[in-house]
Amino acid sequence: MPFLKLCSALMLLIAMAGCQPSPEKVNKAIHAENGTYAADIADDGSFSLVSTDETGLLLWPRYATNAKYQWQHNESEVSQIIDVDISADGAVAVAASRKEFSMWDIESGENLGFWKIGSGGIQKLVVSKKGGTVVLGKRDGTQVAFNPASGRRIEFYGHTETINALDISPNGFYVLSGSNDHSAILWDTRSGQIVHRWPLDGRTTQVALHPGGHFAFIADATDNAVIRSLPDGKPVSKLKFMERHKIFSAARFSASGDYLLTGSPSRQIAIWDTATGKQLSHWRVDLRDGGRPSNASVLSVVFDEEEQMVISESSAGLAEWWNIDLTGSKE
Repeated sequence: MPFLKLCSALMLLIAMAGCQPSPEKVNKAIHAENGTYAADIADDGSFSLVSTDETGLLLWPRYATNAKYQWQHNESEVSQIIDVDISADGAVAVAASRKEFSMWDIESGENLGFWKIGSGGIQKLVVSKKGGTVVLGKRDGTQVAFNPASGRRIEFYGHTETINALDISPNGFYVLSGSNDHSAILWDTRSGQIVHRWPLDGRTTQVALHPGGHFAFIADATDNAVIRSLPDGKPVSKLKFMERHKIFSAARFSASGDYLLTGSPSRQIAIWDTATGKQLSHWRVDLRDGGRPSNASVLSVVFDEEEQMVISESSAGLAEWWNIDLTGSKE
């Protein structure tokens, strides 16, 4: 009986794989010669920002053969960038090392500010439209919401351990944070008040907010990956997968909210049906020629629903573009 059950499960997996739409790669480009630790893609897929140890930050327009801007995070030296983020409107970008963060104007390429922090050490950062609010997630569990124009700041102490994941609403009013303390929190940056707190079975590994404010995605290290509706916070679906100890290195909702895209530390991109948690398609990003390094983490992924195009940036320093037709895949 166990053998028959195993065969049945394998046949089911084969059948499911056969029904999934396959992506068609349309372009690939090297955005960081020696790989990258941090990268982000604009919500509309029009450009990417990647960090490099040698040349600092590089801004790449879609399909460009040369970077449009090269920015140095610290004027005195090339700092180790640990995180970058592009605002929802594509107007500004931020970058952080452990003790410093900077903001840049996407259109002009001008630096809009450079700041140093005291204790804690930066782990994650996000920025709202037009750079109105920057939120730092620190290694001691503290979060800081900072208004660059006014200098106003709010410190949020809802977590007790390192902030692993962070996302911000386009208007900057709400932040979704995840921590090693087995919890995820949606909180208001204007008041510092908690809107929702969700206890988890393990440390938070990934979070994402739908740009329209309709959904939140929260994943932990114990294979719980749940999509919740907002503002009520109730569960909508749980991602359906058979792997154990599945970790997500990137996550983003499509503009409509119909789809969730995820990336993994093992090169995999997946598209999920928000309503059901069903995996609609999955595939792997490329490695560099020669296969070194032998693996790559997906750092950022975007789905352009109008063009039916998926764009990714990986730690291998590669940007890739695929066309994929999801017509009928949710049936």
